Amino acid sequence: MLGIEKIDHICIAVKDLESARKVWEPFLGKSAPDHAYRHDPEAIDVARYYVGEVGYELMASTREGSDVDRFIKKRGEGVMLLSFKVPDTVEAMGKLREAGFQLLDKTPRIWEKSRYAFLNPAFMNGVLVEVID
Repeated sequence: MLGIEKIDHICIAVKDLESARKVWEPFLGKSAPDHAYRHDPEAIDVARYYVGEVGYELMASTREGSDVDRFIKKRGEGVMLLSFKVPDTVEAMGKLREAGFQLLDKTPRIWEKSRYAFLNPAFMNGVLVEVID
């Protein structure tokens, strides 16, 4: 239906990014993230590691009340998001809506050169799902 190409990345919500890195880097066999960044619109600091072609992200909130902060307060640290790579996010959003899926976004969000959108976790068995091109 959507032309899902692969799992793009998995996000883990953490309280303290540096502490989480000390746990995950030895486990993943890494000495540092493959990519680290701050994304102010989403209020997150991220350490991304690649496991094969899949990104594994540790995300910490940079602001009280952010999505990550609310997630941790409600559920504790843990898997927050599964992201699926699609050829075209806008097209995928249309197909999802036509099929009755509930999206959180009316238009795609933009980060670097990618467009992405979230599906409603209440509709997706409690999982925050992202489609990204």
